[in-house]
Parts: sequence; structure tokens; C-alpha cells
Amino acid sequence: MPSAATHIHVKGAREHNLKNLEVRIPRGKLVVLTGPSGSGKSSLAFDTIYAEGYRKYMESLSTQARQVLEQLKRPDVDFIHGLSPVLAIEQRAGGGSPRSTIATVTEIADYARLLWALHGQQFCPRDGGRVTRRSLDDNVARVLASAAGERVMLLAPLMRSRPSVLREELPRLRQRGFQRVRLDGEIKNLDDNKLIPAGAAEIAVDLVVDRLVATVEQRSRLADSLELAFREGRDRAIVLAQKNADAPWREINLSQSLACEICGDVFEKLTPRHFSFNHTEGACPTCGGLGRKLRFVPELVVPDPAKSVRGGAIKPWRIGGKNLIIKHNAILKQLAEQLPFDADTPWSELPEATRLTLMHGAGERLFAFKLKRMREPRAMPFPGVLAMLDESWRETDSDGFRARLTTFMVSGECPECHGARLNARSAAVVLFSIFDGRLLASLGTRFSISPSRAVADADMERQLPVENRESKIENTLTFPQFLTLDVAAAHAVARGLSAALAGDEALREIVTGIEQRLHFLLQTGLGYLTLDRDYDTLSGGEAQRVRLATQLGMGLMGVIYVLDEPSIGLHPADNGRLLAQLRELRDRGNTVLVVEHDEDTMRIADEIIELGPEAGVEGGRILFQGTPAECAAQSPRVSRTGPYLARARFVEKDAATKTPDGLWLTVREAREHNLRGIDARFPAGLLTCVTGVSGSGKSTLVNDILAAAAARKLNGATKTFPGKHRSIENLDTFEKLVQVDQEPIGRSPRSNPATYTKLLDQLRDLFAQVPLAKVRGYKASRFSFNVRGGRCERCQGDGVIKLDMQFMADAYAPCPSCGGRRFNRETLEILFHGKSIADVLDMTVREAMQLFRNIPRIMDKLETLAAVGLGYLTLGQSATTLSGGEAQRIKLSLELSKRQQGDTLYILDEPTTGLHWTDIQNLMDLLFKLRDAGNTVIVIEHNLDVINLADWIIDLGPGGGADGGDIVFAGPRHEIERPEHVARSLTGAALKRWREAQPK
Repeated sequence: MPSAATHIHVKGAREHNLKNLEVRIPRGKLVVLTGPSGSGKSSLAFDTIYAEGYRKYMESLSTQARQVLEQLKRPDVDFIHGLSPVLAIEQRAGGGSPRSTIATVTEIADYARLLWALHGQQFCPRDGGRVTRRSLDDNVARVLASAAGERVMLLAPLMRSRPSVLREELPRLRQRGFQRVRLDGEIKNLDDNKLIPAGAAEIAVDLVVDRLVATVEQRSRLADSLELAFREGRDRAIVLAQKNADAPWREINLSQSLACEICGDVFEKLTPRHFSFNHTEGACPTCGGLGRKLRFVPELVVPDPAKSVRGGAIKPWRIGGKNLIIKHNAILKQLAEQLPFDADTPWSELPEATRLTLMHGAGERLFAFKLKRMREPRAMPFPGVLAMLDESWRETDSDGFRARLTTFMVSGECPECHGARLNARSAAVVLFSIFDGRLLASLGTRFSISPSRAVADADMERQLPVENRESKIENTLTFPQFLTLDVAAAHAVARGLSAALAGDEALREIVTGIEQRLHFLLQTGLGYLTLDRDYDTLSGGEAQRVRLATQLGMGLMGVIYVLDEPSIGLHPADNGRLLAQLRELRDRGNTVLVVEHDEDTMRIADEIIELGPEAGVEGGRILFQGTPAECAAQSPRVSRTGPYLARARFVEKDAATKTPDGLWLTVREAREHNLRGIDARFPAGLLTCVTGVSGSGKSTLVNDILAAAAARKLNGATKTFPGKHRSIENLDTFEKLVQVDQEPIGRSPRSNPATYTKLLDQLRDLFAQVPLAKVRGYKASRFSFNVRGGRCERCQGDGVIKLDMQFMADAYAPCPSCGGRRFNRETLEILFHGKSIADVLDMTVREAMQLFRNIPRIMDKLETLAAVGLGYLTLGQSATTLSGGEAQRIKLSLELSKRQQGDTLYILDEPTTGLHWTDIQNLMDLLFKLRDAGNTVIVIEHNLDVINLADWIIDLGPGGGADGGDIVFAGPRHEIERPEHVARSLTGAALKRWREAQPK
């Protein structure tokens, strides 16, 4: 018998920039792949090892199964031996679905649905009555108790229909022996001549089954009559009771099904589908289970408050057909006369009451409107511009008109479910008296319920019967409330439920499933996230750790796990828990292959594989393979990573540290999400680092409030609305906002560095000036592969032809017409210094700098690309093949290539993601150049190398989620390590340990 493979042997790997690479990776070990951004780490780990493992698994399936599953192309490699099943946990796993939440991705929601379906207590969403199921004997007993000795009339709800239908149905009731019916609340004899009232649209019909006195002696007759009423009324019955001849009739609703004790509405049995916002039985009918709905907002409806109503201030009422515009103008003219207000006064100068009336309506007040085709004015209410726009958007048949109206809308909380996503019936189901109410009370503010949702919950509390209110408030939990808890609070609730249900085997198993999954999320440092958090709003690192927690719960062995920088977004204080989970995966007998730049992860690895020496075409080689200690002992000529691991080299600042000059960009009373009404001061002209543990409020403060407000004020963004705060001071001292993140520069293979930086536009203008191009009459558009004329029409400018391989991955072959060069022959005949436009796009930045060294406007962009360390990139490289770090530096180069006037606000969110120490050094050099040019730079970051170089630090915390939202330190870098700050600041403590570990 052959022995089990001890290594994964990769031979001849040539995917992307890999140089015919051969490597042996030990199995059952924690192996870190590192190297500069773009050196080939992901190409080896994901595009080669994972792709081959996935392909081999797919080949084990039937052809029918392969046709419906995603296919990966065969990697360019000679062979890979020693593979076992491979699982990839990448940064971006959300898929952009607005229906995926942390609870659904981790299966917590699936278990919770089952718990609420089996043990939930229903309450009527209309009146708060308890929903119960009563037997026939229970209903008889209730009638005898509620109407003892009274005259009663038993009715069966029959139908609600038009008079024309009733004229056919009512005679049949007479034939069956019934004598009386109740029509719209009035008892009538079926023999009456004028039985059906004239002019009624629809009539409610209740069949009178019996009349008797509710006494114990009549119990048998009452039971028989109730049974008949339930049969005729589809399990519902109505009892009319009267104490004496002069007293009014009172109504008692009865049912043998699940029904409300107050109104008698019948409900079907609960199933897990009733708690799924992806199913019609559970989803809110207004938003379809999304929790959000497009709505018109006054800020977009009136984009220019300087205009008057007559001058077109209400912009969407100026679009549409001619008749619609005439109607809107007539309404506004008549409103101006009757409110009244001056239609020529600028919108901003109108009284606030008038603006509110125009936007939201005048309530019950009637106006005399005379519109087209009306002979006389008619008294009608005015619902408001927003309501009328919403009606137009819903009722129009024109897709173009609806699209134009959509530009005045934003996505906001659903007005019906208030973001809970479930319908009213499902949201009213509670876990009733199942555990000690003190457990929920101890959670305090951990219930992250929005104010509007809290109002809705309070309304429901008031509607509950008096005997139920206290117990519901103290001892119950609805499904939407459970999902608004953060992971840590939900875990505490699950533990309490587990103890309370110790004697119920079935329910205990469900709660155990919830508790275990929450435990693994806690272990990966995600205790601050709420369960209803949209999955596609997570950072790359958070999404990856959610999937990692799911894998930890599976307990698999013998698997190859491939992870892409799981430490992204994780504070150094939380890193230990993540590393413990990676070691646990390894100790179970799995191979853990991690693409990572984090120093702590490298130090606990069994082996480090370093690729390089540079990125792109200058990378793709193995520089070093061995233990962390061996890597630290390597010279800089052998390893770029070793000197940093040995603490012989650091990221340094080649610029002077600056101090505040008195001008502060100040956010007042920030209270969005978990921020606690804080005042945050950012010194102008400095590099400020915003730090804190995950979930402490960094992104909320910087991105959701400051950046959103700056985008509106400085860049003219109309659909960006800042989070809750009182004001932002000195924002008007800046010229513009530049936000740099790691989102791809394009999601299409046609996007590339040349198109994103606008370099291609200048190249096209240049080639259009070539004499031969002028003779032929070629314009700049001739040299674009995105439009007809100059591109190859056979491949439509893609350069490749897609081959549908059915049950195998799609294959791509070079276009036989253009040979993969994208342009037609005539276009390629236009040469600049012997190079065609296709030749130029195949050049690296450094090669292009030689060709265009005498053309300043092109050189400016090429030099900035080279300055950010991207000289190795080819100008036409597809954007989909760029790493996150490369995409980020391309964005920075675009800003650098513009004319620098200072007074720009730069905001970067974790810019070191995907960057090696050498890349971080280039990045910091660049950021300090921006600072020294008179700009203000604000960086959200966890990397200690970056924090150590900052001029100013704002540290939020002290913890995450409900434990965060405060500023625990704000000041210059050198002060955060003082004992009084270290005691409260986890960042200060981490910096102190990091510096103490450095060699003296």
C-alpha cells in the first residue's frame, strides 16, 4: 500500500505571473504565503491549488450536476500531487445579495426559525390578542361563562360578495332550511321581498344558525348548533349575546382553529417559513423581505432651494408627458392661492410650515381644485408632492419615466416592518416565559433596535391584553428582536435558553445548534456584529472570518483550507483569538494555507513561503521556504520579509512629524449606530490615524458621517446622506474630498489601468495625430476597443472567443481574426515610433516611460504609476486580475496625477490591506507627500507600523459594538503609550508591547 502523501507537490505552475514554479507544501501544517502585492501569492494559492482541487472534485460529479454548478478553468500547471478536498475562504464572499445576513450565512437563522415555530406564542398583530386553538367543548364553556342566562344568536360567517352573486346564493340557503341571515350587520328573514339592499357594492353575509338562551340545560343544543356554525363558517363562528330586550347585542368571536381571542381572526399553524423573509409566508408585503424600500426624499425632490416653485424648484414635477406637467403646474398655482404662498419666492425662503405642507400634504384640509376636463372646482385633500410622486412611480407603465423618477429616490427603512423584514403576524410571535426575564434585562442597551422600530414595538405592547403586557415585556423575545442582538448578547441569550430547556430534548438540540455557531463567531473576534447585519456590508476580513467560524463548526479533517488575509480589519488585541482558531484547524489534521502579511500570523506558522522578488512580471518566483526563525535569519538579498521579522528593518517616515496649527475639522455630537454623541476633532494638514477594536465605531465616524457629509458639501454628491450628528465645523475650508478604498477599479475585463487613469484617452488622442491617421481621417474613437470602427468585430474588442464547454468550464481561445490584439488590421497599421496601440497596451509602465519620455502629459500619469510602485504593470492588464493593493495604488496615482492645489481631504479605509512591508513603506511615503502638499489625510487602520508613524491618533472604544462608541484617546502619537492611556486604550497597550518587543 502506498503511504499517504506528506506534501502537496506543485510542478510547472505558470498561472498569471508564476514562472514555471515548483514547490512542495507540507500537509497538516499551517503555511503562510507572503511577498509583495502582486508577486503571485493568490495565483499560487487560489488560482492554482484551489482551482485544481475544485476542478478534480467537479469531475467526480455527474455531467448534469456540473452543468448547474460554477466551473473553474483548468490552471496552467503541469501537475499537483497530494491534493485532498480544498476549501477556499476568500475576502469577498458576500456576493452582493441584499438578503444575506450574518444569521442566514451561518445557519443561525435556520435554527432560530425552527425554535420560534415550535415554541413561539402567537399574538394578533391587529389587536394584540393571544392566538390560541380551542376545542368545541372549550368554545361551549366560553359561551356559557361569557353569556350565562342571556339570549344568544349563533352565526356562521359565510361570505362577502356582490349583490348579483347573493341573488343566486341566498335562495339556496332557504332550500337548505335556514331562515335568517345577517346582511352588513342587520338580521333579515330569507323570505323578505327586499332582502338585498340596493346600491351596495359588496355585502357581508352571516348565516343565523340558532337562537337560544345560554343555560346549562341548553348545553347539548348549544354544542350541536356551534358545530354546525363552525362547519358552515369554515371553522369560525360569531355569538351575539343580549342581556335583555333593551340591551345592545355584543359580539363574541369563536373558532376551533388558531384564532385571536379578541377579534377571532384565524391563523394557520406556524412553520419555519413564517420566519423567513425570503418566503411569501414570512416576508413583509411592502418591502418583500428586504427591510428597505425606495422612497422620495425632499432633498432630492428640491435639489436647488434657490429656485422658486414657479421656477421649477420641485424638479420631478417638471418631467413626464405634457399633460402631466400641465396638471402639476395647475395644482401648484391653485395651492399658492389657497394656502397661500408666493410661488416666486425661493424655496429656501418659504416658511417651514409651507414647505412641509407641499412635501407631506395638508392632512384633512380640503382644497378647491379645478383641473383639466373638470367643469367645476372639486373639494379634494392634497396628499403632498412625495405621496403623489410615489403614486406616479408605482402606477406608470413607462420604464423610462420610472427610471427618471428613481433618481429622486433613496433606499430607506421600510415604513411597515421598520427594517424587521417580516410581516406583522410573524413579527408578533414571541418566546413566552421560556427563560428568566432578568437575562434580557441584564443585556440593557444591547438590543440594537432602531428608534422607529422601538416605537412600533411599544405600540404592540400597548395593544396587548392587560394580563399579557407585563410578562411579554419582561420574559419574551420576538424573532426580529433576537436578530437585532449582537453576537455576544445573542450568545448570552442562547446560553440562558439552553439551561431553561434542559428537559426538552428536541428544543435543547435546536438551541445548542444556535449556541455553538454563536460561540465560533465569538472565537473569531466578531462578537460586536449584529445578527441582522447585511453580509455584503462586511469588510473582506469580516466576511472571511464569518465563513471561517462556519468551517470551525463543521469539524472536518484532512481538508486543505486556503485563506486570504483573515487578519484584515482585526485589531492587534483580537488577533490572538483568530490565530488560535487557525491552529485548531491545523491540529484537527487539516492543511491551512494562508495568504498573509500579518507579522503575528507569520510567527506562529509552521512554514513560510515567500514569493517575489517584485510584483507582476518581476515576481512569480520562490524567494524563500522554511520556518519563521529561518526566514528572520535571511539577508535582505534573499528575503524581503526576513529583515522585518527579525526587527532589523521597519517602516520608516522620511518626513517631519507635524503638530496641529489651530485649524480643526470637528464632528459634533456623532450618534450614528453605537457612537455616543461624541465630538471628534481632526487636525487640518496632518496625517490622522483613527484606530480601535473592530466594531468600535471607526467606519461609522469617518465613512458614514464625515466622508458622507464631505461628499455632499465638497463633491456635490446628491444621494449620500451622512449619519446622525449635530454639525461639522470647518468643512468649507477644503476644496474637495478624495476617498480611496480597495474596491476593484472595474469589474469588467475591459477595464484596465490605462482606462481608469484616463491614460488611454491621451493615447488615443496621440495616435489620432499620427500623419497616417490624419490622412485616413481616423478620430480618437478609432483607437478604442469598446466601440465599433477600430476594434475587431469578430471578438468585439475582447481579444478572445468564448467557447461554451457545456458541463466543463468555459474556454477562451485567441480571436483568429486579430490574434488577441483587440483591434482590426487597419487600426494596427497606425504606428507611433514603430508601436501600434495594441503594442502600447502590452507594455509595462516602465517600458512606456521610455517610449513617451518626450510627451509630458502622458509622462505625468506614467510617473505617478511608477511612483506608487506599479512600474511592473502592463497598461492593458485586466482590472479583474489586479490585487486589492494594486487597485488602491492605481486610485492614488490617479489623484496624484491631477494638479495638486492642497486643501484636499483624503480618507483611506485600511489602506494596508494586501500590502507587504515594502509596499506599506511606499504607501506611507506617498501619504506624507500628500500631507506636505497641504492636504489633510485621515486613515482608518489597525496596522501598528502605520499607527506608529501617524501625526495624530484618535482611538475609539474601549470595546466593540455596545461596548464601543467613545473616544478613549485623542492626541499626538507619543502620548498614547502613557500609563493613564494604556489602561483604557487597547491600541496604546498594543503599541507599547510592540515597541518593547523591538531589539534595543
